[in-house]
Amino acid sequence: FRVPAIAMWTVLVSVFAATLSVGSAEQELLGYHNNKGVVFHPTESSSFKLVKLGNVNVTFLDHTNLLGYDGQDMALLGKYSVETRLGMITHCNSANFNDVDGIIGFGWADQNRSAAILKTLTQPARPHWDITQRADFHPMPRKFAFTASEEVGELQLGGFEPDSIAEPMQLFPMAGYAYGVNVTSIKFGETELLNFAPGHDAYVGEFDSGTTCLLLPNSSVNGTFAKSPFELLLQRQNKGEAFPLVYTIGGRQFEIAFKECVEPADKAMILGDPWFRKWIVMHDLEDLHDKKMGLALRDPNYKLGVETDHATLTSSERAKKLAMTSQELAEVRAVSKVRANRHLRPAQLALTQTKYQKQAVDKVALSSASRVTYNVKLSIGTPPQPLQVIFDTGSFMLAVFAEPAPNGVKPILDAESVAFEESQGVQEVIFELNLLSSPLLVAANVLLVGVIGVIARGMWDRRRGRQYAELREHAQC
Repeated sequence: FRVPAIAMWTVLVSVFAATLSVGSAEQELLGYHNNKGVVFHPTESSSFKLVKLGNVNVTFLDHTNLLGYDGQDMALLGKYSVETRLGMITHCNSANFNDVDGIIGFGWADQNRSAAILKTLTQPARPHWDITQRADFHPMPRKFAFTASEEVGELQLGGFEPDSIAEPMQLFPMAGYAYGVNVTSIKFGETELLNFAPGHDAYVGEFDSGTTCLLLPNSSVNGTFAKSPFELLLQRQNKGEAFPLVYTIGGRQFEIAFKECVEPADKAMILGDPWFRKWIVMHDLEDLHDKKMGLALRDPNYKLGVETDHATLTSSERAKKLAMTSQELAEVRAVSKVRANRHLRPAQLALTQTKYQKQAVDKVALSSASRVTYNVKLSIGTPPQPLQVIFDTGSFMLAVFAEPAPNGVKPILDAESVAFEESQGVQEVIFELNLLSSPLLVAANVLLVGVIGVIARGMWDRRRGRQYAELREHAQC
């Protein structure tokens, strides 16, 4: 927390966790240049299918705009290969994306047509996309872990690598809309930063590997706190105090060193990069009715970034030390490790709410003096075309830079099927509202009812029209 307070602190969370922002005038001058010349070539993939033209349109606060179309193809991450839908970016107006080939969001959304790759990786079919995985497909267990150092990160698919932890994995109920836990206390020396008002005893802290610092609420958050947690910390620091921050989660204490940076947020409490550099952070969604987050100190002797198809136990003694059950030992074979290349971007990130495949893809609008990102290898197509994409736990968008859609290919979603998908997708609109405040939620629900009414009326009118046409044709016969 040694960095001068007010100078470096503003809010940030991830959607396009990679995006850095430059001033709009400079951005227009620089423009987008794919210096590596790496894009996905749909014409070179025998398994590519065109889904819908013009369906990708993402705009950020700094006017960065991404345009493209939706495609369907094979995606290979670690040892897991699935057929999935994804965005194909063909236009970008900003230099912000010069050094990346796309993004893979590992957030969770369970809607029928959710764009979440995590949903696709963990089940044998996506019936609402008319996708059934190949006969040799083995679904990934619905959990993953992430950890990092100052140089490199590691994504552990299907669970966690036993050799990477120095203590048993501690599990806590998942809280909030994203990958969060209930934090009941944060102490700075003898000072309690979370002074809850009557009726409150915990606050959700969300894990986000793309947030460089720790974020603390800089307000009472509508009466949740008697005083701003960040203001309390700032007051103690200005008196020359220097202590680690000690978080209490599920009755256990987790200490973050004084050297780590802290930033103020309006409402968000973000457990950012410092957590991933000290602990193995596991996201366990095996039971969707009992989702959990896991934390275990990383073994200082563990070497990060060595990719394998599956983890192996070094000895039964180590398994005993980590108190693993026979079921947990069996699940180790499903773990696949993927190297994540770490980048620290010395620029400002500015995001606004947007939608992808009719779903909101951001959490909180953030900006910061620096932004850490992790790039992983994702291969698309048959044969696989390797790309370096940003790994992001704060969104579920899957999109890569690509050549324009091939000429003469008919989209899967023609006019009739689009109308059907829109009618079936009404329930998915609800997901876009989960971050809104209560007054906005009421207004949004009123709007949603109107949308449902319009869609239902449209479907009824089309049905009546078809019936009338059939009766008329029959009468003429």
